[in-house]
Amino acid sequence: MAPLAAVSTTKMNRNRGMSYTEQDAFDALYQELEKGIQSMKNGDVYSIEEAWKEIDKI
Repeated sequence: MAPLAAVSTTKMNRNRGMSYTEQDAFDALYQELEKGIQSMKNGDVYSIEEAWKEIDKI
């Protein structure tokens, strides 16, 4: 496996023709995790099926 620094971080989204970076992916994941933590603090409860549906959307 190549070191992360040696891997190109620009990817091409074939479905939409838009490019994004690895940092964009990390930012999107972080935002979703942040929402999840906030919902836990608010006392919101989801079933495991609902959680996987949300994860699959990402």
